[in-house]
Amino acid sequence: MQTLQDLLPEIQRLDQREAIGWTNGFRTVVSTYVDLHGTIGTVINYFAENGIGKGDRVLIWAENRMEWAAVFWACVASGVVAVPVDLRFSEELVRRIQSESNSKLTIDGAELDRIAKLPRASTFSWTPVDREDIVEIVYTSGTTGEPKGVTHRHRHICANLRPFQTEIDKYKRWARPFQPIRTLDLLPLSHMFGQALGIYIPVLLGGAVVFTSEISPRKIVRIVRDHRISVIVAVPQILANLRNEIERQFEISPSDRSILLRLWRYRKIHSALGWKFWAFVAGGAPVDRELEEFWARLGFLLIQGYGLTEASPVVSVNHPFDVKRGSLGKVLPGLEVKIATDGEILIRGESITTSDNGGWLHTGDLGEMDKEGRLYYRGRKKDMIVTPEGLNVYPEDIEHVLDRFSAIRKSAVVGVHRNGTEQVHAAVILKDPKANVETLIRQANESLEAHQRIKSWSIWPGDDFPRTASTMKVRRAEVRRQIMGVPFEAARPEPATKPEEKDLSAMSSLERVELLSELESKYQIELNEEEFSKLKSSEDLQEWLHRSSDKTQRPEPAVIHEKAPSEWARSLPMRSFRGAFQRLIAIPLFKHYLRLTVSGLEHFRDLKPPVIFAANHVSHLDTPAVFAALPSEWRRRLAPAMGLDVFRPYFEPRDFPAKQVWWTGFGYVLALALFNAYPLPHDMAGVRRALNYTGELVKRGFCPLVFPEGIRSPDGKLKPFRPGIGMMAVRLRVPIVPVYIEGLYDVYSIHESWPKRGPVRVSFGIPLEFTTSSYEEVAQKIHRAIEDLT
Repeated sequence: MQTLQDLLPEIQRLDQREAIGWTNGFRTVVSTYVDLHGTIGTVINYFAENGIGKGDRVLIWAENRMEWAAVFWACVASGVVAVPVDLRFSEELVRRIQSESNSKLTIDGAELDRIAKLPRASTFSWTPVDREDIVEIVYTSGTTGEPKGVTHRHRHICANLRPFQTEIDKYKRWARPFQPIRTLDLLPLSHMFGQALGIYIPVLLGGAVVFTSEISPRKIVRIVRDHRISVIVAVPQILANLRNEIERQFEISPSDRSILLRLWRYRKIHSALGWKFWAFVAGGAPVDRELEEFWARLGFLLIQGYGLTEASPVVSVNHPFDVKRGSLGKVLPGLEVKIATDGEILIRGESITTSDNGGWLHTGDLGEMDKEGRLYYRGRKKDMIVTPEGLNVYPEDIEHVLDRFSAIRKSAVVGVHRNGTEQVHAAVILKDPKANVETLIRQANESLEAHQRIKSWSIWPGDDFPRTASTMKVRRAEVRRQIMGVPFEAARPEPATKPEEKDLSAMSSLERVELLSELESKYQIELNEEEFSKLKSSEDLQEWLHRSSDKTQRPEPAVIHEKAPSEWARSLPMRSFRGAFQRLIAIPLFKHYLRLTVSGLEHFRDLKPPVIFAANHVSHLDTPAVFAALPSEWRRRLAPAMGLDVFRPYFEPRDFPAKQVWWTGFGYVLALALFNAYPLPHDMAGVRRALNYTGELVKRGFCPLVFPEGIRSPDGKLKPFRPGIGMMAVRLRVPIVPVYIEGLYDVYSIHESWPKRGPVRVSFGIPLEFTTSSYEEVAQKIHRAIEDLT
């Protein structure tokens, strides 16, 4: 492999194999290598139309997804220089990078959406490049200052990939029964390590990668199981959050030496993650020893490595079949590593982008090498604290002791200068505000060597320490400045009101859903939706959060809606029965008694499922009307949403008479069997679960039918829409087909006890697509689209 263009034929050869999956927790999109190859050709044509050619620079500022990878490969094929930047960078910083890099084009999320809608090219040609041509300029967010650009040429990246290609080729034949080997890449593609595991290695392996915007530990567990993930790629912080979730969900008993006995003892944990999952690959920051031991005890492999952006990026890595805990593995062939007299790790080799006169890259990291050639990380050179006696103190060693205390959520140790000497200072974030910090520090010092002991401490005022955007390393310089009284330099301003202090009484149900997601991201736990819906004040919320974040408490199971809502209705026998019933009985009866007129069917010619049908609501016969109006190939995919409140006695039988429970249960089963319906709640409780289930239906190709008004119109006129349809449109990313039903108010309105004959018209509008608008704005646009059909 001399240039990255050598991998383009492999992408084409992999053909219909799964390449890239993307999920946001509600909707999943899976693309094959044919899709990826065709989109690369589309982007190449897109570049040509915009006057972008070899040597030009294109800035990529978007979330991980298939189109991101296609843009990158199109840059490789066209000789265009990619400038990937972290999605979390501010607009001001991105503008500065755009100016400094002389980028001619910026590709953001909206631009990727436009590219996704363009027709895919069946073939493309690429512009010849050589080993010295630039592939990308990567802007890193280091711990010591403003992001800086590092230039990577084809020879740098290919030199780094060749050792992996050699090893993968040795084991490729043995991996065939396990294909597709899926990697869940939780690192941004703007990060070199994220690129290596998300763009290059899957192609070399003939496997697939999955991207997600979700960082909630329980959702990650669900994604790993549902997508049959083999390997998770993440920074250590996410691995620690996953450990906390596993400890909350399961009892962790002492382990056995035998791997088979461990698999049996922890079988419930392996089952929760899926039996195909077996390993973590951690990068970006060192892994805590206890964290590594925890996952090993459960029978999972944790593979550590060491790298830098300037090394393109891997320097050393543990071989999956020869892992030594605590080490960063052996140095890659083609690289040379030595430890300087002051302990600094120095590297040289073909993949190194910058070096001193002797060809050595000074990493700023401290390390050691053992007799077997394995590398060990000992901390940052600038983070190291030197005591008045000249002894070295590594902050990570002290943080390891502090983080053992259950009352401490996180800690950061820095050196502060007082009275002419450097002293060890510990900043702590408490899990229990009532904890006696002085006692905790005294107990920690009892476990430390004399020169390591903490001389001063402070309680950190925020919910987390400042961290780098991509690797989540603590920015110790910022911590030190804050402690010494220098204004804290935050990448983004803190919100005026913390999420847990917001006024619940003034929030809509969807605002509560968004707040719940925000709290889960902040506290890295999944919160009980039913309990949250009952909270009335910010005081209730803070007390509830304290209980919920205590990992010693097991999460309570949801009280209602635990029955599988409608899965049996989509079994093959029920689909066959329903199709026959509708074709032979329901639709002929409907058309016999009601004169049906349909318009807008031309909009289905180029439309592919899944979609969401959004209709006005005037009668109980609205759903049969839409069934009767749709072409047969669409009819069998329709899944009408029905108000859950109507069937509450069935789900909460303890609060209702037995007769009412029986009749509502019968009606519920009938609606599922005859119309493929599913329950959708109107209140806060269960909204996210219902949205998840709607996403599952969409994933399987079904087309939900929803009535955004939420109620049947009392006068036949279109009422304001609830923003839930906006949430569905934005989160599920499927077209919304507006539907207007006319005449059924006169046939069978909310005021009638029995229907009568009359004309009915069903009109289908032009499909609408949304990605980034607010939920309320989307709901209003859909409302106007249905109004236009009247």
